[in-house]
Amino acid sequence: MTRTDARPVRRGATAQLLAVGRRAAGSGRDPRHAVQALCLVLAGVAAALLVWGVQVNAAVYGARDARTEARLPVRTAPGSTPVAWWADSSDTVGDRAFAVVTVEPVSERAPVPPGLPRWPAPGEAFVSPALLDALPRSADRYGRLAGAIAPSGLLDPGELLVYRRPPADAGAMDADHALAVSGFGAPFSDPTFEFNRAFDRAEADLYWLMTPLLGLPAAVLLVVASRLGARGRDRRLAVLHAIGAGRSVRARIAAGECLRPLAVGVLVAGAPLTVVAFTGITLPLTRYEIAARDLAALRWSFPLSLLAVWALLCLAFAALHLRIADPSGARPRPAQVRPSAWPGRVCGLGTLGALWGAMLGGAWGVRLFSVGTVLALAGLPPLIGRAAARVSAAVTRRREGDPARLVGGRWAAAHPGVLARSSAAIAVLLGLLAQVHITVGELTTEARHAAVLAERLDGRLVEVVGARNAGQAGRFLAALAPDAQVLRVVHPAENAPPVVVGDCRALAALAPLRTCPSGAPLPVEQVFAERTPRTEALRWTTFGAATVRAAAGPDELRQGEGAFVVLVREAGDVAGVERAAYASFPLTDVRVPGAEHVVGSAARARIADWVLLIAGLGLGFLVLTGSAGLLHAFLDRADELRPMAGYTSGAGFHLRVAWWGMGVPTVCAVVLATLFGGLLASFNLAFLAPSGNSPAGLLGGGLALAVLVCAAATVAGGVLGARYTHSWAPRGD
Repeated sequence: MTRTDARPVRRGATAQLLAVGRRAAGSGRDPRHAVQALCLVLAGVAAALLVWGVQVNAAVYGARDARTEARLPVRTAPGSTPVAWWADSSDTVGDRAFAVVTVEPVSERAPVPPGLPRWPAPGEAFVSPALLDALPRSADRYGRLAGAIAPSGLLDPGELLVYRRPPADAGAMDADHALAVSGFGAPFSDPTFEFNRAFDRAEADLYWLMTPLLGLPAAVLLVVASRLGARGRDRRLAVLHAIGAGRSVRARIAAGECLRPLAVGVLVAGAPLTVVAFTGITLPLTRYEIAARDLAALRWSFPLSLLAVWALLCLAFAALHLRIADPSGARPRPAQVRPSAWPGRVCGLGTLGALWGAMLGGAWGVRLFSVGTVLALAGLPPLIGRAAARVSAAVTRRREGDPARLVGGRWAAAHPGVLARSSAAIAVLLGLLAQVHITVGELTTEARHAAVLAERLDGRLVEVVGARNAGQAGRFLAALAPDAQVLRVVHPAENAPPVVVGDCRALAALAPLRTCPSGAPLPVEQVFAERTPRTEALRWTTFGAATVRAAAGPDELRQGEGAFVVLVREAGDVAGVERAAYASFPLTDVRVPGAEHVVGSAARARIADWVLLIAGLGLGFLVLTGSAGLLHAFLDRADELRPMAGYTSGAGFHLRVAWWGMGVPTVCAVVLATLFGGLLASFNLAFLAPSGNSPAGLLGGGLALAVLVCAAATVAGGVLGARYTHSWAPRGD
């Protein structure tokens, strides 16, 4: 028997209340609901990015630490016989330094370093794949290429690393220049130095960077979305409160508004980020490569955490509506006769403090400048909002002319707070990024000087260290090309300046000679007739103070342990110098003078790249937040234009209203913010960081981005306003 009077399935109270909120958020053709939904989607995206970044940071650092411990050498206990010798030196490619690990087993039972299939034979080298790609001549630079280092022996896929074994005739390694080891797998507590981790940042640094720069935009987006359409929502919740609905009912209705947009945002960001756990990724700007094997744990933990993120965001959005606001609280308030004075006082005090700190200098001056800059930027948004409102008031002072100018200008003049909130992100972040840009430039001054010197040397002058005795030095000199000119840095006494010695022909290769000093050494400026990049290179090889004299004979270049300075005819001949050094010395370093300054400063610049990457994401979210708030506030008053909709056609009138009400005042605000950021930057450049980079390009780029976003918001406001007002028709007349 078939039952025909089936009753419809009744939903529970929670489902019905969620449906009420969902219908309230998406009812009708009101474009303000689309703006609110966009803010919620962006909040979900920002929260998913933050959670992904935190989990990736933990997973990558955990995998790096495990592989680091596996390859750290274990020191031989006192009195025990070592199974191998281990020494860590460095080399450079471009502005990146990397480790060249020299190893030599002394026992057949010596364990092989992680990532190597076997010990390298004498004169062989294992090279990481990334180094072979970045420096093709590394295939024979460190000896015969024995193969590539496996991923299990590398911190990350992009690590540059070499394991080499000296040739048999280069001399044996000993305890004076190498570490006696009994195996590999030392804990982090072991003080063994590993060069490739010299510039690593602590794991907590990225947490401190990501949490405010991504967490703050997510929170701001959620709060802004909760207040968009506040008038209707507050009235609706007040009615529910009046008929006896408790907090649970109100919370479920409010949660219904955000369920779908937040789910869309979390999924839009979460789906591709989950795929990354299977494929790996190379991060933009920093060019850091993350291997898929390091993200294996995220393949299940990250999708599960997305559910928790979505639930927490929904609960937070609902919690923002538990308090019943006065239904009239969102109505326009009468303009105050005298606006609040605290923004001007805070901004002025901060500006004077920043100037005073910059002029004072030193550690306390830098602290005072930093505090003053933060205070000045904190008080700036309300001031530029008022200034933009005054510009709009001046535009509408004439009560005749284009109606769009009068309507839009008066709306902007009556809402300085909306203008301040829309431009606050640009004002604060541009000012802070300008200071970071200058500081990074100041920290890399020596690196820029060294890079200029290296460019002028054109790769034809290198410094070689590693000779321990006359035999090794003689073997190195014999391996060089016949046309190579060689000098030697000699340290005659403990407190005496170093002396650069060489025959007169080699000295003349540096610069034209005034004299060839065969007796007592003379200062550089008395020996050479002019200053050239090659004579400047002597300052980098001798730490600033150098004297010069002619060598007494060819045997003098073989004595001591000082560095060689080799001049070659063509830049490509440096490869022969490198091969000769690695074939002649157990441990060696071949570098362009001043390269160590380039390497250290480039490492600091790469840290700034991480800051710019994460701050750029946060800036983008905050700019979109300000634009969405401005657009919604404009549309919230668009119903006042409905009576005029019958006298207009198309979107031209509404675009002009949006231009005068949104575009002009917002552009004025961001221009003022950019100029003020330039003023604070000029304090830093004039007193604290005279060698820093000019932030004009950064400020100009930020201004251009802000203008583009303002233009997009203006066009969207005009088009959506036209659709909104043209849907209205008078009734009951």
